[in-house]
Amino acid sequence: MRKTIIRKWTSDWNKLYEEEARRLKDIFQEELIQIYHIGSTAIPTIGYAKPIIDIVIGLSNIEQASLYDETMCKLGYKVRGENGINGRHYYTKGDKNRSHHVHIYRAGHENINKHLQFKYYLMNHPEQARKYGQLKIELATKFPDDTSSYQQVKESFMSALMEKALHWPIIKKSYGYITRQVNGKTQILVFQHPVKEAGIQIPKGTVKHGEMPVDAVKREMEEETGLSNFPAIHYLIDDFWENDDGVIHHRYFYRINIDKTQDEWNYKPTGGGAEDGKVFRFFWVTPDDGKQLIRGHADYFRLISLN
Repeated sequence: MRKTIIRKWTSDWNKLYEEEARRLKDIFQEELIQIYHIGSTAIPTIGYAKPIIDIVIGLSNIEQASLYDETMCKLGYKVRGENGINGRHYYTKGDKNRSHHVHIYRAGHENINKHLQFKYYLMNHPEQARKYGQLKIELATKFPDDTSSYQQVKESFMSALMEKALHWPIIKKSYGYITRQVNGKTQILVFQHPVKEAGIQIPKGTVKHGEMPVDAVKREMEEETGLSNFPAIHYLIDDFWENDDGVIHHRYFYRINIDKTQDEWNYKPTGGGAEDGKVFRFFWVTPDDGKQLIRGHADYFRLISLN
């Protein structure tokens, strides 16, 4: 029987995640769309955790996940199947002394978002996180040789926390990958912000209160680009994201295909606010040019070719 071991939180856990993430990226390569450090070792505000690195992965084609079982075994993992959670491929490293858990879903699965929302909720509510950490210590003392009882009591407390996390108000942002086909190749519309530090971006904007993200992306695309009459808007994926200022955003990504437009143009956004009076220079890039964009904006370029 595995023992319940709790350790004081350490930044070494982030380093262990980064090291393992590189190995996993090498395994799944182009199939890997999302990869995140989750669980208590990813949350400094908890203070205490089991020394097990939890990693969640989103694949473009979840039906292909089992094809990587043999390679995961060579990396030291044991294949656990769904292990009670529909749609999950679960792997554990270590036997009695677990070191890593890997949870794999299709990219954008609701369980990935739940993990991320829970993580960011606790990072932004340190008192709630501290209580969770203290509970871990108390339960480890009470059930040092009974991981089943430890897990059962912890899950009850965690469920109440998750309920709070799911009702935590978060800023919503809608992003638009406006695309066209030129000589059989996909191009994506981007713009150069007049403030040099703002860099090259894709059109996006905040979802207003009571507005659906899909309606917000249509409005934002019209206000920022000057284009209109979009024939179809296709949902790609949504996620949770820590912005450069530390604020958490719930991001929604859409693909919008258009047939004819200019190769380059300037436009003053009409939405007002901080962009009022500024002039954006619009032009087209290929998915391979994603490194030109600011952090986060090209995260899902690979999904464009799949939809």
